Amino acid sequence: MAPFDSEVQSSALCAIVSGADHLFGLAVFHEDRRALRICEYHEDSHASRTEALLLQLQPKSCCVQLSDPEDAKKLRRVAESCGVSLTEVKPADLKQVDVEQDLLKLLEDAAECGLGRHLEEQRRKQGMRAVAVLLGHHALLSEPANFGACTLGLYPLTSFMYLDKAAFSALNVLPRPEESLRSSTSLLGFLNRCRSTLGTRRLRQWLTQPLTSPEDIARRHDVVEALCSAEELLRQLEGQLRHVPDVEKMAARFHCTGTTSKAAKASIEDMVMIYQCVLSAESMLTSLGTYEGVHREVLSSSITEPLRACIVDFQNYRALVESTIDLKQAQQRNYCISMNFDPSLQQLAAQRDQVRRQMEVVREAVDNTLGLTAAANHQAVSLTECPEGQALRVTKKHQQAVTNHKGNQRFKVLAIKKMECIFTTPELERLNKQLQGAIAEYERASEQLVKKAMSVASTYSPVMDRIGDVLGDLDVLAAFARVAATAPCTFVRARVEPTCKTFAIRGATHVLVVANSEKGFVANNLSMDKDSSRLHLITGPNMGGKSTYIRSVALIALLNQIGSFVPCESAVLPVFDAIMCRVGASDMQLRGISTFMAEMLEAACILNTATERSLVIVDELGRGTSTSDGFGIAWAIARHLAEEKRCFSLFATHFHELAALEDAVPGVRNRHATAAVDAASGQLTFLYSLADGAADQSYGAHVAELAGFPTNVVEAARHRAEEFEAGSGFGRAAKRQRTGEAASEPLAYVLAARDEEEFVARSLERRDQLQALVRCN
Repeated sequence: MAPFDSEVQSSALCAIVSGADHLFGLAVFHEDRRALRICEYHEDSHASRTEALLLQLQPKSCCVQLSDPEDAKKLRRVAESCGVSLTEVKPADLKQVDVEQDLLKLLEDAAECGLGRHLEEQRRKQGMRAVAVLLGHHALLSEPANFGACTLGLYPLTSFMYLDKAAFSALNVLPRPEESLRSSTSLLGFLNRCRSTLGTRRLRQWLTQPLTSPEDIARRHDVVEALCSAEELLRQLEGQLRHVPDVEKMAARFHCTGTTSKAAKASIEDMVMIYQCVLSAESMLTSLGTYEGVHREVLSSSITEPLRACIVDFQNYRALVESTIDLKQAQQRNYCISMNFDPSLQQLAAQRDQVRRQMEVVREAVDNTLGLTAAANHQAVSLTECPEGQALRVTKKHQQAVTNHKGNQRFKVLAIKKMECIFTTPELERLNKQLQGAIAEYERASEQLVKKAMSVASTYSPVMDRIGDVLGDLDVLAAFARVAATAPCTFVRARVEPTCKTFAIRGATHVLVVANSEKGFVANNLSMDKDSSRLHLITGPNMGGKSTYIRSVALIALLNQIGSFVPCESAVLPVFDAIMCRVGASDMQLRGISTFMAEMLEAACILNTATERSLVIVDELGRGTSTSDGFGIAWAIARHLAEEKRCFSLFATHFHELAALEDAVPGVRNRHATAAVDAASGQLTFLYSLADGAADQSYGAHVAELAGFPTNVVEAARHRAEEFEAGSGFGRAAKRQRTGEAASEPLAYVLAARDEEEFVARSLERRDQLQALVRCN
């Protein structure tokens, strides 16, 4: 995965440590918000939880101190795959760190009661170790803006859905490096109808941190539904959101303004932009007040009242800007203090303007002395800016009149250029000195007033943080409403089923396929029950739509839990704690990991971390090894998911023998992607719709024919496939000749199985010998 886009990346720094029993600690510090959060978690052998956290947090950098070198090696691979730079910290680098004393200096509530309000955080020993690593490596105490301004809390691990890199890749959640943030080839790009940078950053955060609370999901759904039902309100909000600047970044600059920090500080322009943002927020508040629909209460508590509270707190800020800043000049992008703000400033401005008027008198005198002619509405002699200050200018054709002048008034030529002559007079030189002195005095007084104004404005940085939160949320929710109204397929509000017993979708659509294709899309249904049909085995031909179908279901689940409407006709959706994917055959040979090993690592991660509330999608598992091994592994994994994990699972496969699992394990149901073969021509037509039951064949030879294989090759493939499925000795005699007697014993033992279940058990029992045999061959 490419590094995160700097425009929407969070300003997070994180540290990870490990202790006994694979107990990991994480600390993350958000620089803009000065928020420090910690957590502890038990990590598995694949570092899957750390991978999910890095994808959630999108940190700028991460430092680690791990007790096991193997853990460090795994974490380096994980961080690289997530696009996060990783630095290892040695214990010797942290000798100067005293966590308790450092936190007393940093925390905003430490002056009142020390660390007494943070007993729960202090009980997380590994989390506090991670804080020490974070403080030492990133030198947070070297930044004056952090002193007495930070908050400490627990990171809400269980509040967000678990998504690993495989899920991000399979579902195209984020754009690739070459794609824009508005490209419809990624989920972020498709949903990004946000009007501000603030909204785009918040949208990315929501996509990487889907909610697991049914109540919070429902609140977002209510606001989206309210905006969908009020098109005029939605248009007004979108128009006002265009004027919202990057309030989060500005709030950080304003906070630094009141300190000795060397970080970027706010300017008068920032003051004006925040002022204009407040005016836009007032317009939004007026528009929101017109909504009278069924979700008025939720809209009020989620958006309207928090926004109103921010605007009330900004009343004195508005008065400050209106009294100190020249807003007329600001409209011309000239940001300066208003002369009416301070009598002394007005007096200095009058002195400056008096000198400029005297310069104009000198210009008129020179013009009269030279007696030059000029075109209508043009001055023959004009004032111009030069390194010496104000100077006189004539065009090239009047140069001789200046250089040859013999009168009482003396001229001093400063520069002769291709099209003009620049000159001055003793009187103008004297006035330039006066003007420079007047401007210096004005700027000195203005600078003092700017400092005072900025000092007062910097105290409003907490309110800026709050209004940024509200407007960022509103921008994303408005974008969801706009997507639901204009998407190329139907979007509806799903009914959330908190007990996780039922999972049903009618007319499921893969929204990214629809958005990027001009062809029609065949929508499909899903009906799953936790007790009777929690695992669907999906068979059917290549290119028949199996992969698209299972991805569309996972995308619908993800969209639902970020608060969006979903692309289907109706849906009853559980609240999942994770979406876990084993999709595609990604080869990682540069790291010494084969296609098959990559499959097995992803599958092992699913088996170790999935819970009863997870959604698992598996596509074409076991293709990177022999048919018997692949079938055995696929059978065992599917059975484990159905019997042990008992989670909702969609398992697409070409091993048709897996259909027998429906009779062997309760909760398994067969489905297949349909296709039709013309009896006369043998031509294959994909129908793309799913039906109950297992597929009657794979149609592999038909797909080869579509790909342009020579006819004789296709016919040979059909013939050999029929032999193999009929249970002939095809290939076995040759294998025995190559491997000798060593091969006969394990093969004979496995092939002597009485049924499929015993075949799987025997295959797994003799797996090492069979794999050695495959390597030998």
